[in-house]
Amino acid sequence: MNEFELFNIENIDFSEMIDKAKVALRNKNLEYKKLQNEVAKIMDNHPNLQLICEDDEDISLNKNDSKMLQKLFNLNLEIKNFEEQEIFFLGGREAYFYFKNIGILKE
Repeated sequence: MNEFELFNIENIDFSEMIDKAKVALRNKNLEYKKLQNEVAKIMDNHPNLQLICEDDEDISLNKNDSKMLQKLFNLNLEIKNFEEQEIFFLGGREAYFYFKNIGILKE
């Protein structure tokens, strides 16, 4: 059976399953991994952006930081699209196993 068993929800923390799906996505999808690495690089190279995103501080940004903030948002949108697609297919896959388990689907 599958390591994710969404249909058996009483035994599983839903957010943990989503986190596992994201880790699996990072391990198997090179484009997703590249986007994650690019975000990390931007955050490392622009401490002002890190303060804004992580510490919720008011900071004045220079022109370069503003461009990087825009790029950071775009990268995060792309990352979210990958994650949403992975979670959608996780649900579909688990629905299949659930229906198969209760006898609605036959092989």
